[in-house]
Amino acid sequence: MIPSEKLIYDYFRAFAAERPHDRFIFDEARSYTVLQSFRIIKNMSAQLRCAGVRAGEEVRLSASRDVRTILNFFALQFIGAMAVLVDPHDELEAARYIIKEGVLYADERKIPLEFNDCDSDFASSGDSRTPTITIFTSGSTGKPKAVRLSQYNFINNSRDTRDIGGYYPDDINIDIVPIHHVFGLALIFTAVVTRHAIFVPRSVQPDYIVESVIKYGATRLNGVPSLYLAMAESARAGEITTLRCGLIGGAPCTAEQFERIERGIGITLIPVYGLSECIAISCGSYRDCAEVRRTTVGRVYSMNEVRIAADGEILAKSPAMAEGAAAEDGWLHTGDLGYLDTEGYLHVSGRKKDIIIRNGNNLSAVAIEQAILALPEVKDACVVGISDDKEGEVPAALIVLSPDICADEEQINNKISAVLPKPMRPKRVIFAPAMPFTSSGKPDKPAIRALFGQ
Repeated sequence: MIPSEKLIYDYFRAFAAERPHDRFIFDEARSYTVLQSFRIIKNMSAQLRCAGVRAGEEVRLSASRDVRTILNFFALQFIGAMAVLVDPHDELEAARYIIKEGVLYADERKIPLEFNDCDSDFASSGDSRTPTITIFTSGSTGKPKAVRLSQYNFINNSRDTRDIGGYYPDDINIDIVPIHHVFGLALIFTAVVTRHAIFVPRSVQPDYIVESVIKYGATRLNGVPSLYLAMAESARAGEITTLRCGLIGGAPCTAEQFERIERGIGITLIPVYGLSECIAISCGSYRDCAEVRRTTVGRVYSMNEVRIAADGEILAKSPAMAEGAAAEDGWLHTGDLGYLDTEGYLHVSGRKKDIIIRNGNNLSAVAIEQAILALPEVKDACVVGISDDKEGEVPAALIVLSPDICADEEQINNKISAVLPKPMRPKRVIFAPAMPFTSSGKPDKPAIRALFGQ
């Protein structure tokens, strides 16, 4: 597939011309058609320009999960301004331009943005390859860092996903992924490129998401394993009848967990693999058999290249790759370990940083986690490496037990010893009532290491 050079403005304009009266974005209180959304965004872009915002200008956007925040974001893209997406729970740093809760703070001015559905002569221009989005990595393994992405990156990822993601014109994608992370942004770009609706829930509490899927007839979603698993355990999960497909990524998921989710909420899960620095590298297909979808991260996207380095690291080149992400050799070094099988499917076996060197032996934290998660008594587990005076580094596990199965800590420790060879057995285990997660739904490894005093 040849990459597209079009702007998101061009895709939105074509969408509005073809299906003007179809619903595009809605929540519990408001709903906008495609044409209404396009007009509102153009009108808002004109307001931002009048306030002094220009192409390339940095605007810090408090990325709350809200219909108007998403429309604000698209308005910045229409202008070509640099949207710096900030976790709404974080304090906004001082900047010349800030948008929060529908208000533009420009220098000393406070300008409420009007969400008017009226036509304007605003038109977008520019180069889709110019970075217009700054996000921050999740910080699940360390300090978050800024990543600069472009419309070109997101649009071509969406185009590459279109034929394998199981999309339909009447899809309603429920936005449960934070839009200040790459997975959430990919969802809203893909809604425009593949032309379907978005429902924005006021909360991502699992029971509420399940109720929303039932109430509004949501047909798909993007999510991380932890939220999918919580949905599958909801009391009303069995009432879900409308879900078709959902992208799953962001963290490891065992085959047993994958099956539990699909069975619990009646969905076809499609594994996707990417990073903040490269929106997506590979993706499964809704046509793949269950075994393939449960055990791989799909085939490499048609516009991408992947090779496996001598040490097993996955290297990539892609139109979805962030500015400056490639190393001097021209490849993005993902930091992930994996391999391509004879059918061309990519397997991810862990992070290079998650290799624990115990007495000179390389141990995979992911492999240890999966062995622990295979125990029916275990709901969640995370394994990290901690320093040890005698062995250099040793595995340590934080474990959350299932509330549905009665088991004590001694029994679990005995079972872990039975399923893992001695070098892979965690030297320390902490049992906790809940797993600490980052805002993107990944286990918070710095917080977990802190529990072990590291």
